[in-house]
Amino acid sequence: MFYDTSCYPFTKKLEDNWEEILVEYQNLKSGAIPYPETHLYEGEWDVFPFLFFGEIFFDNCSNCPKTWGVLGDLPGLKTASFSILRANTKISPHTGFTKEVLRCHLSLKIPDSCAIMVGDEEWTWQEGKCFVFDDTVWHSAYNASNQDRVVLLLDFEKTNKES
Repeated sequence: MFYDTSCYPFTKKLEDNWEEILVEYQNLKSGAIPYPETHLYEGEWDVFPFLFFGEIFFDNCSNCPKTWGVLGDLPGLKTASFSILRANTKISPHTGFTKEVLRCHLSLKIPDSCAIMVGDEEWTWQEGKCFVFDDTVWHSAYNASNQDRVVLLLDFEKTNKES
């Protein structure tokens, strides 16, 4: 289930700053870690966390000050990280762990042959664009290319209108 991004004004701010966010990602030398739920994927899926349900990764935030500055203004932000789906990796169908949030992806580096399935809808990322979905719906993703797929992944509090 995908949502209209125009209902979330912060997505425009993310899109307006996507190139600077991408540059900060590209300038990183280290700090990405394997996504911890390794049973969910085949291949390599790394994350560079900024925020995880109240825990702030201060070193990562200071390495990406523009990104963290944009994120700091987002209402109800619960998680934020760069999500790097390495070449030839697929994420198995699964559901998120809480109905209290929606997920947003800001597409940063998107090679061909990548997509996400949410329910029975397939979606392809477009560089510089956001989309919002309910990750409690069965979803999966794949990167069948020989390059990394990179998004800024956010979870933010649902409002009453989405419940």
